[in-house]
Formats: sequence, C-alpha cells, structure tokens
Amino acid sequence: MASDFRRLGNRSMPDLLKASGYVEAHGDITEQLLRDCFEAEPDLIRAWQGYGYDRRTKFGYSFLGPDNTSHLGGDWVVDYYPAGKEEHFSDGAAACARFVKLEAENLRYMIEGGPPIKARH
Repeated sequence: MASDFRRLGNRSMPDLLKASGYVEAHGDITEQLLRDCFEAEPDLIRAWQGYGYDRRTKFGYSFLGPDNTSHLGGDWVVDYYPAGKEEHFSDGAAACARFVKLEAENLRYMIEGGPPIKARH
C-alpha cells in the first residue's frame, strides 16, 4: 500500500486499504504475519518509512527509523502524535509491522464510520 500510495499519487490510503482486502480480513492479518512479510521484503519497510515521513496530520501514528535525528538511541520508533506512547524496537520488521497494523486498524475504523482511534496511553 505504501508503495502504491506514492507511485499512483491519486489513491487515498483508505481506498488502497479497501482494495487490499484488509477490511474484510483484518482479524487474519496479524503483526506476526506482517513482520514475516517485512523480513522477506525489506524494501517494503523503506516504503512504509517514507510514508511515515511524508504524512502531514494533526494526529496519527508515526514510524521513524534509526537514521532519524528527531530521536536518540538508534532504534526504530512507533508512536502516536500528539503526545502518544513511544514504542522502541531494535528490529525494523517488527516496528514496521506494529506501525502498519495500527495504521490499518485506524483507517479501517474510519472506513467503517467511526472517528480515528486515539492513542493508547
């Protein structure tokens, strides 16, 4: 989805999520399944990292790699803006899986008619 979002430029993330089949199968798509996918295809991690960097939002999840200078420690970070709990990962595939699952669930909830999910503290 992240690659298509950037490449196509004319599709929203909710549209891409619906087209992916995630909305119907969300319970079957676990973080472990996503992690396995990202371990097998590391370029996908970079695509999601780019999506995370490019986002402009008043609230939502972010995904930062160890090369980002806005945090210290050299690890991967998934957090919620503003003022959400930061989760740190030493493994890019695990961090990306967490970010994608959170982002997908947030989008799914909005597609189904609810407001965006607020961060868990």
